[in-house]
This record gives sequence, C-alpha cells and structure tokens, in this order.
Amino acid sequence: MADELNKRLNYLINNLKAYKGFPHVKGLCNSIKSHIYQWGKQQEGMTIMQLPILREDLWKKAWARKMDENLLKQDWQQFQLLSADENHLQIEDNRGRLLAYQVRLPENEKLYQGLVDTEPLIPPKKVKSHSRATTVNRHWGLWRKYSVDPHMSGDYLRDLPNSQQWLDANKDLFQHLTDVLRLLDPQMYIRYISIKDFLPPDIQPACGAWYACAINQDMTMDGIAHLDRSDYYCGLNVVVGWGDYTSSKLVLWDLGLVLELLPGDAILFLSRIITHNTVDIQGGVRNLVNCFVHQTPLSWKDKKVEELTGSKRRGGLGKYDKKGKRKQVVQIEPKEKKRKHEDSNVDIGDLDKGKQKQIEESDGEMDEEMGGILNTDDEMEIMYAAHDGEDEESD
Repeated sequence: MADELNKRLNYLINNLKAYKGFPHVKGLCNSIKSHIYQWGKQQEGMTIMQLPILREDLWKKAWARKMDENLLKQDWQQFQLLSADENHLQIEDNRGRLLAYQVRLPENEKLYQGLVDTEPLIPPKKVKSHSRATTVNRHWGLWRKYSVDPHMSGDYLRDLPNSQQWLDANKDLFQHLTDVLRLLDPQMYIRYISIKDFLPPDIQPACGAWYACAINQDMTMDGIAHLDRSDYYCGLNVVVGWGDYTSSKLVLWDLGLVLELLPGDAILFLSRIITHNTVDIQGGVRNLVNCFVHQTPLSWKDKKVEELTGSKRRGGLGKYDKKGKRKQVVQIEPKEKKRKHEDSNVDIGDLDKGKQKQIEESDGEMDEEMGGILNTDDEMEIMYAAHDGEDEESD
C-alpha cells in the first residue's frame, strides 16, 4: 500500500506536475499525502453507481449533433431518483470511468454563504427565455467565440468592475472546486490549466481551473433538455446552486437518472455528452453558477503548442512517432463535417450577422478533437495508456 501511494505521489508531483504551486509548510510530499488522506476520509460512505454504458458511446451520440427524440419522449419521473445526502455520489460507466460526481460544499469554509452574500454584486438584468431555460443569464470569463485569440467575454467586460469583484470574492469556492477536480481527475486538471502560460496576465481563466462561468438567476421553471455543445468534449464542468429554494432535480437523460440537488450541492459531469436539464424546483428561487471550459480556447492552445514544437495534437491513443505524429490505436468512425446551423449552439441572429464561417471553424476543431476516443497532451500520455485507450450558453 505504501509503495503504491509513493508511486502515485511521484507521478502526480514529478511526472504530471499536478501540484505545482500547492501550498505547503512541512514539505510538498507530506502536504499532498495529507490532502489525499483527508479526501479519502470525506469519501467514506460514498455511493458508487456503475452503469451498463460506455463513455465513448455517449461521445458518438453527442457527435451526431442531433437530439435523440425518443430519449426525450421518456417520462423522467420514471427514472431512478438519487436523493441528496451528506455522502458523495460517483457515477461511472461500465469500465469505471467517471461520468458525474456529486459532493456537498463544506459548511465550515463558508463557500456557500459567499455566493449568497455576493449576489448583490451581480448587476440586475431582465429575466428572459433562452435555449436553456427562462432565467437571468450571463457569462463571465475566458472566451473565444468568433475571434482568432482568446479574450474576456462581453458580459464580463460590460459588467466590470462588478464581474471581477464577484469572481474575486468567490475565489475560495473556485479553488475548492478546482481541488476536487484535481483529486478526481488530475490529468483533466492539467489539461485545463495548460493554457495559462500561453495567455497574457489580464486574460486568464476566471474560475480556478475552469475558464468561465454561466450565472443563471431567478430560476423557478423547468429547464430545457440540452447538451452544452460548446464545451470541451472530454471535460467535466461543475454546477453549484444557491437561493431560497429547498430542492431541485437534475435529469441526466442518457443515463436514465435524476439527481436531487440541494442548495450548496456541487455536481461535476460531462455536460457536452450527457443530455440534461433542471426540473422540479421546490420552495423558492434557484440561482446557479456553472463553471466550464469551451472547446475553442483549448484548440487555440494546442495550435500554439504545435507552432512551438512542430507536434500536432491529434485524436487517438498511443505514442508519437519520430515525426511527431501520434500512432492511432482506436478511432471513431468519422462523421459528416457539414452542420446545420439550427443544431449549433448559436442564435439565428448571429448567423444573420455573418458568423457561420466561425461556427464551421469551430466544428473543424471539434473534428480534430474527436479523431479518436480520447485525446491527450504529452503530459497526459501515461494515464490514458493505462485506461484501455481511453456556449455560449451553459445550463
């Protein structure tokens, strides 16, 4: 057991460098050991649900870019309901790969109360119906919609200085959620933060490891079932709700599950490939912050790496050959690249403004990303070799 722990620590610290800059007093290794030990204690009594589906099958369905009409004809009230409690919930595919993870925010750190206390910093805005629900809706953070280089979102810039004040006031929340991501999937954490060195100091991820957040306020009605098609295909987002409501439910249609979410519950899941929506909000108004990573900034970062190294990041698994190309091991059957704009995550008004070209570019980047079952950076190679080869509006 000790040897296994030491090997894991060596991998996390020296190979993956997942704990670079981690605060420590009595040595980095001892601090990480304590960090992992405390996480194990928190997971005691955890419910683990393994489903008879494969994550790559969800990817293929999402890549089809068409909502499964038969899926949405089902009555979600007949799905299995997983009631919220103090214990963690982990949902896996048939090979033990993470699909979703639910955890309650720690009460002693006042992270939930921070969301409540800082709500007045969010500028007032009218409730409107959009493609996710009827809410007050805005996006603050790192963006790369319809532009060559990443930039801060229009909502963020319009709402300054309040937007940055709110993000700063909730930085402990974002750091806590980032720590959870690093514990659950350190390779994904590294994939997310790898963009930081390529960006100027004033244009950086806004929510810890996540690049941006959607803030939805004044939710009282059921949301609309959807996929977050702009998000990174292989990436976990995280949603935390606050408000005077007493309970809500998140329907995960492809999994046949309904998760009860209480104020202060955090849910990490693959929002790009799992059809989802909020239903049955009880007792009052629900607000939420949804932290996400869009596909396009990561594609931009990969192209920067290619310019520096000459190695093109492609889909598939296995090692790079001597010319810097990865040898393909498993491939997904290619799909048509031609997309219908009504299936995209863009308003029709944007198309009328001549933005179809950028949408097609984004699809091209996704085609590269989906060249194989999963893509890896060099620093992520070890993990995926060991795992069988494995929007603009968001919620």
